[in-house]
Amino acid sequence: MYQFERRITAVIFDLDDTLIDWSGQEIHGAAIGQRHLRQVYTYLTAQGHALPDEEDFLDCFGEVLVRLWQQAKLTWAGVSLAQVIAQTLQESGLGAHQFDMDELLRVYNWQPVPGVRPYPDAIPTLQTLRQQGYKLGLITNAMQPMWMRDVELETYGLLPYLDARVTSGDTGYMKPHPAIYERVLNMLAIQPAQAVFVGDRPENDIAGANTAGLTSVLISPPHLNYELNGIKPDYAIERLSELLPILAGLEVRSG
Repeated sequence: MYQFERRITAVIFDLDDTLIDWSGQEIHGAAIGQRHLRQVYTYLTAQGHALPDEEDFLDCFGEVLVRLWQQAKLTWAGVSLAQVIAQTLQESGLGAHQFDMDELLRVYNWQPVPGVRPYPDAIPTLQTLRQQGYKLGLITNAMQPMWMRDVELETYGLLPYLDARVTSGDTGYMKPHPAIYERVLNMLAIQPAQAVFVGDRPENDIAGANTAGLTSVLISPPHLNYELNGIKPDYAIERLSELLPILAGLEVRSG
């Protein structure tokens, strides 16, 4: 009699446009961060710090952010929100060393973006995977520390399902650098060949998973249309629930 052994023991997800749907976002671009940065500006001025005009401060933050991301992409280093705020303060004439950065991050008060919500099949899929015994992880190229993105995950009801979670801001590397995949693999205590990675961006998610030795699954929601540019995922899906038969097919028949 044949038996089926599980070769894949963990599923690791990207976050944005993989587990949560940004197609209905009500705030776009720089305005997403600016609503939080204004709270930092108000806090600092209330503390008696001399800052430039508020709009100039916001513009400086945006310029620093773009510059640091452009530099980071040369080596796939991770940009952190604390790094961007510190550089903005320095270029605004303040020594960043004099501030409690953890306090400024709390004042920044990251919250879910209006109009963003989980895909309808996200929680049912995660529930099924958990019931089937898979370990679940998350890797996101976000400059916020993970505790900030956890605010969203908790709001959306996703947090209880994810055993290991990292952001590029915390890790110091962004996808496709293999180090960020290795970080979560170590947290889950598994080898690359035991994991599937699901993400929406070929250049970051799929190329990185392929290089790191994970089985790659490209999710392509209807509102996205990224060019593959020669990058080949092992599998492609349009909905998270389509992942379940793929995992079943990866079980190895023995006996």
